[in-house]
Amino acid sequence: MKHSQINMLEHSRAKIKLLSLYMDRYLNILNQSRYTSDILLYDMFCGKGVYENGGQGSPIIFLKKRKEIYYQNKGSKTSSAKFHCHFNDIDETKVEKLNSVIGNKNLHYSEIGSLEITSMDYRQMLEEIINELEELNREKAFIFIDPYGYKDIRAEDIKRLLMFENAEVLLFLPTQFMFRFEKKSTPESLKEFISELVPEQEWPESLTGLEFIENLLDKFREYLGEDYFADSFIIARDVNQYFCLLFFTSHIRGFEKMLEAKWKIDEEEGRGWKYRMENDLFSKQDKTPKTDKLKAKLAYFIQNERTNSELYQFGLHQGYRPTHVTSILRDFESQGKLEKKFKDGTTARKNAFYINYRNHKNDPSKIRIKLKE
Repeated sequence: MKHSQINMLEHSRAKIKLLSLYMDRYLNILNQSRYTSDILLYDMFCGKGVYENGGQGSPIIFLKKRKEIYYQNKGSKTSSAKFHCHFNDIDETKVEKLNSVIGNKNLHYSEIGSLEITSMDYRQMLEEIINELEELNREKAFIFIDPYGYKDIRAEDIKRLLMFENAEVLLFLPTQFMFRFEKKSTPESLKEFISELVPEQEWPESLTGLEFIENLLDKFREYLGEDYFADSFIIARDVNQYFCLLFFTSHIRGFEKMLEAKWKIDEEEGRGWKYRMENDLFSKQDKTPKTDKLKAKLAYFIQNERTNSELYQFGLHQGYRPTHVTSILRDFESQGKLEKKFKDGTTARKNAFYINYRNHKNDPSKIRIKLKE
């Protein structure tokens, strides 16, 4: 058994931290939504829940978060959702250990929702989830896929999970190993993985591990199309050694909450996590977001008139939060570079941009913004 499967390593802690922050932000939104009845949490490669060095795995995070949110909101007029967990691992010894841990730590209460723990292979579990998604109406589902490798994972799997518009997927990939074999002694499993996204001969060459991740994300976005949002969270273990979490959804609000979680961890770039990042001498100081890349793209985007909804979506697709877009527009405005009008043609007041989910949903054309010629 690999050392990383016995003891929780630093890159795994970063992965779990992102998962935890996302759960904090989005589960509460779903729990308080009158449009959501139940919340389904799937962990397809759950492991045994705890590591020998005390690290807590994804199923423990799921159970703790659902318990925390349920009791925080119990009795609230807006709280009605139940949280149902389905944990799976093909290794029966890990499943037995997880069952024991859950019982010993008193983590499951039937009043919160159901708990199912199974030992199926990935393909069987995938088909079961898809069958359940087909039956959903007002429920929402979150699927965490943290495989032991990548040879069984297919891009089509992600598309099938997303097609019901009530599911979000977080996929962990060992991209450092994938990059290593990209051009040299490429294994058949990697060829199959890449060729599903793009014809093998059209795959762009990656000079670094980061470039490989960027290429992978770009091809996933092209493969899924504009109706879906996709982004990455990069975990740097060492020089040019990167793991990657890929997040997929058709729900713009869920995507925004994942971006919030990313930028909470990496306040400068919202890109990822570096080894020893949290112990860095300067890690406790406030970080200024680096938005030069967004600024250049945004300046080009608003050469034509854009609505507040279009600007909201544009920023998210670039991997930035609405606050970043608003900050850049304020800078343009202070330099006298913007034209802003309400939909009735009247001039909008200074610092009024309305770039947020509420206005995107309820008043998507409230304001129109254009860069002056």
